[in-house]
Amino acid sequence: MSTIQRGNPKRVETRTAERTEGQAVTKPAVRDNAVRAERARDAFQATPVTRNAVSLGAETTTVRATSTTAVAPTALTASEQKAAEQAIANAHDGRDASYVADWLKANPDPAKQAAFMDLMFKFGPVAGAILDDVQRLPEADRAGLSRALDNAYRSGAVSPGELEEAVASAHRGELPGETHEGLAGIVAGTGNADLIETYAKKEMEIIRADGGYDQQRSAAVATALAGMPPDRLQSFLAENKDGMADVLKNINAGMDASYSPALGKLLDAAGRINPPTPESLKLFTDSIDKLGENSESRAAAARFFTQHGDAVLSSLQDKAGSLTLDGEKKMSEFFTRTLFSPPEFEGQAAFRQDVMSRLETMGAGLEEHATENPPSQDAKRDARLMGSLVGALEGGFQIAVDELNKRNDAVKGMVDLLFSAKSFLPDLPIPGAGKLKDLTIDQLQGWVTSNLQEKAQNASEAIPFHGAFGEQISNPDLRTDYDAARVSAFVNRQRGLS
Repeated sequence: MSTIQRGNPKRVETRTAERTEGQAVTKPAVRDNAVRAERARDAFQATPVTRNAVSLGAETTTVRATSTTAVAPTALTASEQKAAEQAIANAHDGRDASYVADWLKANPDPAKQAAFMDLMFKFGPVAGAILDDVQRLPEADRAGLSRALDNAYRSGAVSPGELEEAVASAHRGELPGETHEGLAGIVAGTGNADLIETYAKKEMEIIRADGGYDQQRSAAVATALAGMPPDRLQSFLAENKDGMADVLKNINAGMDASYSPALGKLLDAAGRINPPTPESLKLFTDSIDKLGENSESRAAAARFFTQHGDAVLSSLQDKAGSLTLDGEKKMSEFFTRTLFSPPEFEGQAAFRQDVMSRLETMGAGLEEHATENPPSQDAKRDARLMGSLVGALEGGFQIAVDELNKRNDAVKGMVDLLFSAKSFLPDLPIPGAGKLKDLTIDQLQGWVTSNLQEKAQNASEAIPFHGAFGEQISNPDLRTDYDAARVSAFVNRQRGLS
C-alpha cells in the first residue's frame, strides 16, 4: 500500500469567484426534486437521542471513542481521483456536503477515505466550508464524515496545520457572520480530543484576533468541545480560561440565542466531569446569565444543577455559609429562567421535584439539631445556606413578575413547584392556607395570587414561600440564621433582566 505523495495543492476558487477554463468542472445534472426535498432538513438539527426519564431528559449518548488503529491513505486510481475532485467541486459550488458523503459511501475502504480527506484538505478553507454545509445530511452521513475525518487525522493524512487552515477566517472563503456549527458538529462527532482541541483553539484564536466578539464562532467552539471526553474537557477548560471567557461572553447573544443548542451541549459535557471541578462549576455559573429563553440551555443547566447542586452551592457560599452577593444574584436568575418564566423545557417537572426534595433534605438535617443550645457552627452554616436558597427562589419568582412581566407564568411556576412536593412533603405548612396535602391546585393558585406583591422591594413583601420551610425549623437560633439569610438573598436578587 503506497501513501499519497504530497505536492502543491490544487486551487479551488471561493464560491463567489468564476473558475478559469483550466479549472472547469462539469457539473452534474440537477438532482431530482424529490431527493432534494428529502434532504432539506432543518439546519443543524439536533441528534435524535434516547431520554432517561429519571435524569431530567439528559442525553444518554456518549462521546465516541476513536478506534485504536488508524488506517493510512492509499493512492487513488485515476478514475477515483477524478470522481473525488468532482465531488469536492460539486459540494463546494452547491453548498451541499452530500456529494462528499456519497463519495465516502461509494468508497467505504478507510484507506481510500483517508486519501479523499487528504485531497480535500489540500484546499484549505474549502474543506472547512464543505464540512459546514451538512444541513441536508441525515445523521448517519454526518457520522460517516466524522469517522473519515477522525481516521484521516490520526493517520496523518490530515495534519493539525491543515485542519487549522480549513477554519476559514474573514475574507478567506467566509462571509460575515457565517456560522461554523455544522463543521463543529462534524469535529465533535469524531470524539478525537486532539483534533477537537486543535479546531477549538484555532476558532478561539480568530475570536481573540477580532477583539473577542464573534457569536457564531463561540457557538462553534461550544459545539465542538461537547465532543471531548470529560478528562480532556477538564484540561481544556483549565488551560484556556481567557478563550473560554470569550466564548461564554458571546454565547446565546445573537440571532440564534433562542434556539442554538451549543450552550446546552457544552453544559451537558461539563456535567460529565465527575466529581465537578472549579472549572466545570465556573462554566455553569458563568452560563446562568446566558440561558435567556433558550429551552435547550435551560434544560442542560437544570440537569447540571440536579447532578452537581451541592458543589454549585458550595462554590457560591461565603465563610458563614450564606450565598455570596454574586451567588444570590446568580441563583435568583437561575430560578427565574428554570422555574418561573417561559419557555418550558424537557425535564422541568423532574427539576421542580429535585429542588423541593433538596429543601426537604436540608430541613430534615436542621431538625437533627432541634435541641442543641447553642447549635454547632456546621448546623448554623446549613441553616444560612437553606435560607439563601429559599430567598433566591422567592427572588427568582419576583424577578419574573417585576422585570420580565411574566406574572401569569410566575404564578403557574410557583404553583407547580409547590404541587410537585405534594407526594413527599404532604404536611408542608402553607402559611394561612393549611397543609399541602389538603390543598387542590386551584387553592394553591389562589394562595399564590393573593400573596403576590407587584414591585416588591422589601423581604417582608415577598410571597411567603419561606414560611413553609421556616415553620419547620424548631431550633430558634437556626431559625434566626435561616431568616437572615433568606432576607439577604431576596433583597439582593438579580436586577435589570429583560
